[in-house]
Amino acid sequence: MLLTRIALRPPRGDYDLSAGELTDLLWLNAAAADGIRHIRARAFAGQVEIAVFTIASEQAISDYIVQRVCQRAIRSVPALRGWTVT
Repeated sequence: MLLTRIALRPPRGDYDLSAGELTDLLWLNAAAADGIRHIRARAFAGQVEIAVFTIASEQAISDYIVQRVCQRAIRSVPALRGWTVT
């Protein structure tokens, strides 16, 4: 398994979602084909850091998958409208 770390930043730096809720939203936007095995989110000032384990064969592939899942969630979940991947 490979670990990818990524941060999501809400518009204006404030958000109403807990780290657990954000984790659940990411799981809802992950497909079985993404090969994600674990997602953990931790809220910090102005952003949420995400750690994701995938079964990808290369780090670049894992990074791409995680970014794609995050972008998918941002596009499809109204509560994430305006968030960005950093």
